[in-house]
Amino acid sequence: MEVLVTIANIFYLFWPLTLIFGVKKLFQKELPLKVRFRQAVQGIFIVWIFMALILGFIYWQGGQPFFLISEQTNHLIFGMIGFITGGITIAWGVNRWRKNRINFSDTQTLEDLLALKPNEFEKLVATLFKAYGHQAQVLGGTSDHGVDVVVLSVENEKWIIQCKRYNGSVGEPVVRDLYGTMGHEGAQKAYLITTGSFTSQAKDWAVGKPIVLYDGPSLVKLIKRTQLHRSQLRI
Repeated sequence: MEVLVTIANIFYLFWPLTLIFGVKKLFQKELPLKVRFRQAVQGIFIVWIFMALILGFIYWQGGQPFFLISEQTNHLIFGMIGFITGGITIAWGVNRWRKNRINFSDTQTLEDLLALKPNEFEKLVATLFKAYGHQAQVLGGTSDHGVDVVVLSVENEKWIIQCKRYNGSVGEPVVRDLYGTMGHEGAQKAYLITTGSFTSQAKDWAVGKPIVLYDGPSLVKLIKRTQLHRSQLRI
């Protein structure tokens, strides 16, 4: 056991260096800064939990941790990092849970979807992708190329999504433009999601290309399936 305590002491001694695991996420340039910042904070908090467990183990075994600075200062800084990153992470988690719960429960029909504001519809689409383990960020009006949501998939691919909340049909030109945008953005896949429908020409043109089309009825079914079997399906 003394050997384990010594190893734990060595790990804890250099705990500030472990923050690199969180900070490095700030340099994932394929994602917006807001997403990178959130990932960095969450990464630091995860490392902090691990180090807090090591510290607890050392004290539990009656050991005395090694410190590069005074014990009081070390505990103050360590505690503040855990309090700040933990508080932010928990707040984000609660906010995300509330959004998921409200959006899914309030969008069971096409009429419900059409009643959403454009930005609410985009958030709902992003929430769907997050439910399957992907990272999704709503761009909305900040995009210059018609991209409403950008996704970093669990396979570490970049996907772009265009959302169209209206009753009409989406034609082939829109699908062509999205395909061009996909190349411009360096994405591996594109999604075109609408509450309306797609013309036969649009569907035919998308065949064989990394473009996924969701019309209104398909989107409603996806929302309901996600609620029922969220942990078992892939989008």
